[in-house]
Amino acid sequence: AKRNAWPYFKKFAREIEKATGLECRTLEKTSLIELPPELGGCRIRLLGMDDPDAARGMKLRFAVLDEYADMPPRVWPEIIRPALADVRGGALFIGTPKGRNHFYKLVEEAIPLPEEEWGVFNFSMDDNPMIHEDERRDLAKEYARGSSDLYEQEIQAKFITSSGQLFNAAQFKIVQLIPEDRQFDTYLAVDLAGFETDPDHKTEKRRLDDSAIAIVKIDSVGRWFVVEVQSGKWDVRETALKIVTLAHKHKVPIIGIEKGALKNAVEPYLREYMGRYNRWFEIKPLTHGNQRKYDRVQWALQGRAQKGDIYLLQGEWNAKLIDQAVSFPSKYVHDDCIDALAYIDQLAMEGIAKFDIAAIEAQTQHQPLDSQAGY
Repeated sequence: AKRNAWPYFKKFAREIEKATGLECRTLEKTSLIELPPELGGCRIRLLGMDDPDAARGMKLRFAVLDEYADMPPRVWPEIIRPALADVRGGALFIGTPKGRNHFYKLVEEAIPLPEEEWGVFNFSMDDNPMIHEDERRDLAKEYARGSSDLYEQEIQAKFITSSGQLFNAAQFKIVQLIPEDRQFDTYLAVDLAGFETDPDHKTEKRRLDDSAIAIVKIDSVGRWFVVEVQSGKWDVRETALKIVTLAHKHKVPIIGIEKGALKNAVEPYLREYMGRYNRWFEIKPLTHGNQRKYDRVQWALQGRAQKGDIYLLQGEWNAKLIDQAVSFPSKYVHDDCIDALAYIDQLAMEGIAKFDIAAIEAQTQHQPLDSQAGY
């Protein structure tokens, strides 16, 4: 930090001195510049975040966190934010995105907040008037080294992730149509998050987090064609109506929902809408089998994705599902869509007896390259 920024600090201090005729106090050892009393006597300090605890105990009027994505996540909530509290100071976060980390979380949380509290600005290299267009084009080719992801992150300043612990984006094949030359079993699974009582309607419940509904068609050899995935923050009645509507639209006989309090909360409304519209479906309780979510998603989806057996019908929801998949597991990115998709596995297991075993064996049959050697 001192090597890169300290010369600019001293340059600006000299310019202040020239403009005002007043002397700024400069301390090289501690990287501190103190403005003269006539200008408020503020102290401007340069600190590296290699040892964040060195910043503890200070009172700050304003903080600039440069390359925030490279700082430990605890810097802001544990150290800088409390230091601003006494004078209700402000902060500016600057940096290049580095995947879906704490910087990404901060940006996502700030976007919906009132402008008088938080502001989010995105500037790519194309917005820099100091760089010639030819140079921008050359830099893009050289710096990205042929990687579209690296170009998007480093040049376009976007939060990008293309592969995670279990999946990469290329494993999800997007198709225009569902094949019509084969038979399918269709399944619908729901991932519900918590509901809470609406204070204006004590008997009603409303949503706390995203719910997701996944509809998948599975052919006789076990290929998954994901027809639709819907997710959003819906209250309990809206959630129930969406489930019934999608089940009717895709002619799904069984609705799978994880058993427990959340299923109990939404089931009365499901039955109300089924009776109102005379559309009846079996509500099947699903279980997590005492498995961690990571294990359940891995077991249900990773192998299928690696074999290329998961196809997505083209739709606006594709990007969200793939984004959640390649980010999984992440405390900064939701996983409701990928969790709902994983629940399909439990529903499909009951229909495995209907699979065309001969076709599956033919598809995966070992074909020796040399009939004499056998391999």
